[in-house]
Amino acid sequence: MHQTGSNGKRVKGIRAGFTLVELLVVVAIIGLLVGLTIPAVFAALGVFNRAACKFEVNALSDAIEKYRSKYGDYPPDGSSWPVMEAHLRKAFPNILVSELNLLNPANSATYAYIHNDYAGAGRVMDPAEALVFFLGGFSSDAQRPFTGPGGPFVLNGSAYQYNGSRQNSFYDFPAARLTMSASLVSTDETVYDSPITPDLMPVFLSYKNKLEFGNPYVYFDSRTYQSKANPPSCNYHLTRASAGAARPYLSEQVNTLSTATNKPKLYENKQTFQILSPGLDGQYAGMVGSSGVVLFTSKGVLCSYDSTSLGFVPLTSNLLPAFVLDNSQMRLRPMTDNVGNFTESNILGENK
Repeated sequence: MHQTGSNGKRVKGIRAGFTLVELLVVVAIIGLLVGLTIPAVFAALGVFNRAACKFEVNALSDAIEKYRSKYGDYPPDGSSWPVMEAHLRKAFPNILVSELNLLNPANSATYAYIHNDYAGAGRVMDPAEALVFFLGGFSSDAQRPFTGPGGPFVLNGSAYQYNGSRQNSFYDFPAARLTMSASLVSTDETVYDSPITPDLMPVFLSYKNKLEFGNPYVYFDSRTYQSKANPPSCNYHLTRASAGAARPYLSEQVNTLSTATNKPKLYENKQTFQILSPGLDGQYAGMVGSSGVVLFTSKGVLCSYDSTSLGFVPLTSNLLPAFVLDNSQMRLRPMTDNVGNFTESNILGENK
């Protein structure tokens, strides 16, 4: 179509829109730009999430230090009742025996609905539950720190429920990331340890990870991970049998006081505590199997217990098959995605 201009000459009409070829070229260019941008976006997001995870681990560590400043002792991780009782009597000198009885494993038949980790060597709660229990706050009632106003438990009829409005907390746990149902019963046993009956001890789920439910932050007290052959563990793993269990980490330093030829490794934070996050993949480093306990160092070295040196020493090539003969996949989880409070690096093992 042509139009006549003001000077009487014919001019071509202005074309509206693009041709199909031009549209395809534009779409191809946009697709190329998106393809180049997405990896960078995901990389940046990963860096941000890892930094946020490290920040949260450090914040929890600071809360533990504040707890120690107030009560004169680091909180126990629940692995030992004698350690737990000694701590509670020190932190709360006027505590009633009835309060202690709520957690005492000897009363498990009566108070299993409060805590159900009484199996084994007197464990009161697992190391993930201990983190929330001790940092969540206690009542100002000197005799009733658990059941007084603002304490972790509130009486409802003849039984206790978890108190969703605890006071004097050392860390502000986001409610959405606590495994606490609307009925004030923890869901972590149902999700992670089925078919164990749920109790009143929630856990705090770690920062964004790939698992559907997430895995919790875990707290280990040095008084229990110094128990050599039987360090505490936290068996949280959802999607794979190879996820293993969260366990405390060893350092690269050896115990120079040992008289053994093969000197065992010392623990990281050997006199304080360890807080661990499973990282963005939601899986703890560890090993599944019935061939004995194995631990990692913070640089990724795998160690097993040695009865001669009475400690953990690096696995040698002739020992390793004993741990993996029944497992063709060698269920050794990678180290490089876990986060701890005892290393300057964001991710454990990344500098190995």
